[in-house]
Amino acid sequence: MRVRRYIYDSDRAADHVDDVLERLAALEESIDRQDVAAAADRDDAIREAMLAVRESVRIGSNPDEIYDENGDPDFSAGVLITQAPTGRRHLYTGRDALEALSEATGADSDDA
Repeated sequence: MRVRRYIYDSDRAADHVDDVLERLAALEESIDRQDVAAAADRDDAIREAMLAVRESVRIGSNPDEIYDENGDPDFSAGVLITQAPTGRRHLYTGRDALEALSEATGADSDDA
């Protein structure tokens, strides 16, 4: 599994987001980290993040976890996009991202 991108919102990040960022920092590969809160134009950053999500799911629908109660995109839980050796992309939201990284690196998800 190759990590392609991690999208999050540092202004409203869930507790596990820091753990995911630490785990990503320990990886040797270059990873695109996108903090929608740090962008000069938040709306543009959210549009770019949604395009990355749509590209990853291609067939099917976006996961419910990336929307708030009003149906607006919300990246506070974080979204991890990975790519299998076959080229197929996978999307993990929330704590599932930490668990996917743990499985890929052989680390315990509670170690972070």
